[in-house]
Amino acid sequence: MDTITKNKKKGFILVIIAAVFWGYMGVPTRNLGNLNFDPFAISFFRTTIAAIFYFGYCLKKKPNSLKVDSNGIIFFIIYGIFAFALTFISYNISINYVSVSIATVLMFTCPIWVVILSHFLFKEDINKNKVVAIILNLFGCFMISKGYEFGNFSLSLKGVVFGLISGFTFALQGILVKVVGEKYDKDCLLSYSFLFASLFLILFVDFKNTVNIFKNSNDMYFIIKNIIVIGIFNTIIANGSYVKAVEYVEASVCSIIVSLELVVAAIVAYFVFNEGLEIPQTIGMVMVIGSIVILNMKKKQKIDEEVDISET
Repeated sequence: MDTITKNKKKGFILVIIAAVFWGYMGVPTRNLGNLNFDPFAISFFRTTIAAIFYFGYCLKKKPNSLKVDSNGIIFFIIYGIFAFALTFISYNISINYVSVSIATVLMFTCPIWVVILSHFLFKEDINKNKVVAIILNLFGCFMISKGYEFGNFSLSLKGVVFGLISGFTFALQGILVKVVGEKYDKDCLLSYSFLFASLFLILFVDFKNTVNIFKNSNDMYFIIKNIIVIGIFNTIIANGSYVKAVEYVEASVCSIIVSLELVVAAIVAYFVFNEGLEIPQTIGMVMVIGSIVILNMKKKQKIDEEVDISET
């Protein structure tokens, strides 16, 4: 198998891993939410655990990677605040003003932002396959999120604006990594970015409420277990895989594939929380998977063309 094909497959595997672990995030998030942890505290747990892990890993395996210039620190501050912290915050604000389904669909406008930014920044093509995949993907996300239940439909300008912001900042996770390319080690990038995200989130966390929950808990193991799951599996593995995936696959393609997160989340909700899985949701899943198949066919054709050229 040639190097180009190996790299593309590696990228696809990484972004699917990210989608699967993000899709499972609803379980520990709901468990912690039921204990009255606020969304900002949960986000703070995620970024802090990830920062500790990546700093520890880099200090042990590649300490020199943590030595960066002032431009690097500025970039990591921007990445941590905009790509991580603001994505969490804007989505949480959005669901306070519009339905969860609408907020989710607005966040998953991410591929549109990525395709537009990638076209101007990296000269990536905006071809018919991508346009069809994005449209199919958005409709699929809408169906999975039960956007068809118009009785739950709510709309406000503030909710829409923050929903779109969450989609844009989510898009920056892949775009900004592409911008710096190989200038900074990816584990180093994640170390500093999660650190600055945590420092920013401190401004929003209700620590008094958080401390009271710990003090009054009768099952500390349950709390710690869910915090560890959301920190390690849903952040360290998921975000780390996604950031590294864009090294091998176009950012626009990654942003569409990662919508598999909603498919996984719906399946998890069905088996773990006994939530119904309706026919329109199943159709939405097929649409999301179909959008990825369209992209995969396009990528396979492109890879074959690149291989043919390299052999001549």
